[in-house]
Amino acid sequence: MPFGRAGARLAGMKVLALLMAVFLWLLGGLFFLAAAAPEAAAAGKVLPRVAVGGLLVACGTVLLVAGLRVGRGAAAGSPGSLDPGGRTAQEPPGALGLKALTCPHCGGQADAATVKVGSEGTMTVTCGYCHAVYLVQEEPKW
Repeated sequence: MPFGRAGARLAGMKVLALLMAVFLWLLGGLFFLAAAAPEAAAAGKVLPRVAVGGLLVACGTVLLVAGLRVGRGAAAGSPGSLDPGGRTAQEPPGALGLKALTCPHCGGQADAATVKVGSEGTMTVTCGYCHAVYLVQEEPKW
């Protein structure tokens, strides 16, 4: 899912493309119906109306496909893209190092299995000894 102003713009473009596709399909259907009228056969206008109706339906189909593909520019698994599970793949800004997590209350070693990521991206750790829950804060890289 896209976020922010750009995401709203993409969602608006997608809705607009889908609405235009439906409109073009309906208009093309009207041309097909008009081609089936007996007056069109008498005036020799069947073929032009079928051609215009087919062109409108084809344009509507192109808009539908383009509207459904809006926002799928990033490949799955690349940084910033969404995988099928809805999770975001991110690349760390610098080198990562492993540090021991110690509880600020009792000084005990925290287990990495108790690290949980909240809905806002916050990480919490539960101490295995005193069961205190604390927030993991990222230090600036500079």
